[in-house]
Amino acid sequence: MAWDGIPWFIEGTAASEETLRLIVEAAACGGEGVIAPADLLVTALDAPAGAVQVAPGAMVAKRRVAAGGGDQSYAARMPTSEQVDIEPTSSDGGRSDLIIARVEDPYGGETWPAPEDPTLGPYVFTRVIPDVPPGTTSILDIDPDSTAITLARVDLPLSTTAITAGMVTDLRQLARPRTQTSRRYLPGAWTAPDDVGPITDVWEAFPLGATWTEKVPEWATHVSLHVHMTGLLHPDTTEARGQVRVSFNDQHGVGMPYGATQAGRLAVQAGHKFLLDPTDRGQMRDIDIEGIGTAGFTGVLRADAYTVLSLEVTYSQEPVKA
Repeated sequence: MAWDGIPWFIEGTAASEETLRLIVEAAACGGEGVIAPADLLVTALDAPAGAVQVAPGAMVAKRRVAAGGGDQSYAARMPTSEQVDIEPTSSDGGRSDLIIARVEDPYGGETWPAPEDPTLGPYVFTRVIPDVPPGTTSILDIDPDSTAITLARVDLPLSTTAITAGMVTDLRQLARPRTQTSRRYLPGAWTAPDDVGPITDVWEAFPLGATWTEKVPEWATHVSLHVHMTGLLHPDTTEARGQVRVSFNDQHGVGMPYGATQAGRLAVQAGHKFLLDPTDRGQMRDIDIEGIGTAGFTGVLRADAYTVLSLEVTYSQEPVKA
């Protein structure tokens, strides 16, 4: 019989370990990494010493070595934080170490020792992989068959006994990150024309009405905004210069410059990616488009009945500290 005889779930049966690992693989859509954005964050100790702290959390790791082991993953959790020792460096030079979370399953095709009590384990550990090439970002670059996820890299200068925050690089990825993209349109909404350019010392709403208040998803850690305005009118040959930006609540994106010297219509765009404060999640927040003129230039850009504004809003979930 080619099939594993017991699928999940037939009443009165016990599915195989392989089938249960298949469920984990399916739940993560084939991804691996931490489950929630703050899971398993590696940080220096509050009082720097020869160790780092790994926050509580959970992860999914793909099973890479085993006969018939394809499409299987392990799920594991660490309910309390863990302190992991880092070997000091000498005056001979610095060193880079990877911090990983690894499943060591002696029955899964890898040569790990069996625990004293197989029913209790442990089978999952935080491990330090010492002296990796500088800039390494994944355990798979060193050991492509490892059933592990990468948490962080610690770059130690020479003669270092205490790990500080600047030595730790966060390398976590989410097993199944979420995104949500939507668009807002304002086509030909300005029957009373609105100009940008005359005001050069303070940002103003432009075009008027390009403001939205909406609820931030509970799971989001970042938001990316991209605005594209077409059909903006430069009414004459008076040179117009300035900037347009997107803003999220009290955070402001980088101003994107515009310029026009000939009469006609043109397109302007701007965008920015914002890190959300944890207090933003699940709350109503403002999204605005703003403009400002450049001092010394008196020309304007005008939104009117022929102007179309498109705003793309993408909420995303990425590893963060909280």
